[in-house]
Amino acid sequence: MLSADISFSYQDGTEIFSGFRFSIPDGGKIRIISEPGSGKTTLARILTGGAPSYSGGKLEGSVILNGLNLLDMDISSRLPIAGRVSQNTDEMMLFSSVEEEIAFPLCNLGLEEKEIENRIKKVLALFGLEGYEGVASSELSGGEKRRLMLAILFAVDPELYILDESFDELSPEWRKKLAELIEASDRMFIILGSHETEEYGFLPGEIVSIENGKASEYRKAAMPVISFHSKLEDTALTASGIVVRRYHKSIREDESFELSVPSFSVHKGECVVITGGNGTGKSSFSRVLCGLLDEERGSVQIDGKVLSPKERRKSVAYLMQNPYEELFLPTVKDEALSSGADEKEIDEAFDLFGLRPEWYTAEISYGRAKMLQAMLFYLLKRPFAIFDEFDSALPYEESIGVIERYMERGSGVIVITHDLAFASNLPGKHMKVIDGVLS
Repeated sequence: MLSADISFSYQDGTEIFSGFRFSIPDGGKIRIISEPGSGKTTLARILTGGAPSYSGGKLEGSVILNGLNLLDMDISSRLPIAGRVSQNTDEMMLFSSVEEEIAFPLCNLGLEEKEIENRIKKVLALFGLEGYEGVASSELSGGEKRRLMLAILFAVDPELYILDESFDELSPEWRKKLAELIEASDRMFIILGSHETEEYGFLPGEIVSIENGKASEYRKAAMPVISFHSKLEDTALTASGIVVRRYHKSIREDESFELSVPSFSVHKGECVVITGGNGTGKSSFSRVLCGLLDEERGSVQIDGKVLSPKERRKSVAYLMQNPYEELFLPTVKDEALSSGADEKEIDEAFDLFGLRPEWYTAEISYGRAKMLQAMLFYLLKRPFAIFDEFDSALPYEESIGVIERYMERGSGVIVITHDLAFASNLPGKHMKVIDGVLS
């Protein structure tokens, strides 16, 4: 049984929780679905000891789990009791291989070598990562990184699992698999999300939200639909005869996949949706289109003119899965000024994307970081934009609103997603990677 009653504010006085209360019975599950910046990730860090130990701030109250107050325990003591999967998987990657990532917390638990080997073997099979033992975690796709983080948590097998946006970036098949694993487990689970996915329907337990620092009744929002009917322009980004391969250089150039794209096109003002399994090459194709990765064969053109990688980078914006890979400056205002846009445009963009200029980039939530990423490329005015898993960690209304905003301005938009319900509400062509071919 877990019973929590906490209040927390950061050092600058920003209050996150004020008498936030919830409880979970033994083996129970609770879903907390709330807006970005409402405190979901802060809650995960409080329960596992990261806040206020590393973040600073004032924490009051208690979290009683089977008679123990977690807030009285140091971080190392909580390891077998409460563990989390971060929404930003890169912040939890520490080692040079998949096997080392899984082994590290197990070694900290003081387990015998044979037990560690058994657990690693079990979770690699559970999350489809057999053969990846020696692969560098940095070479995994976004969905594969998510499965690795889940594998680590299931290997530790704490009493309390905390999953922060963990369904995002997983293919529909793996989302269903994760839901089945949660339902079958006798452990307690806290599932944190910015929107309710279809897979949540598999799960029992209470659903709550966070409003003004307190637990509140969850009200499911309707899936928005893009109402704007864009006018397609003649200008088109096309690709023909593309072949792209990914190699695991960490294990001697082992080939991970080959993706073939016989033909592809997106006009300015058009939306093209791309779906497919984890690690099938969707992001790699995106990097080819925007000039960050060389194709093995084929060409990319705008209106028939073949573009060099440098020319592609000036024409195609790529909003990466992890927004922090494209954010470097101290404040939101600093990031906006780096675009070269004039002051009026920047002020309007702050309002359009719901951001404040004085916010520190490193301190905003993952969802707000995605909105900042979108605002920057909006100010840069690329004629084409690729949204790679942009819906992750954002309410549907916000992610669809941003895509609509780009289309209204005449941008050609490519949306990569694993959320089929989200995809079904987007207009335009729908393409899928099947057996190594995008068609």
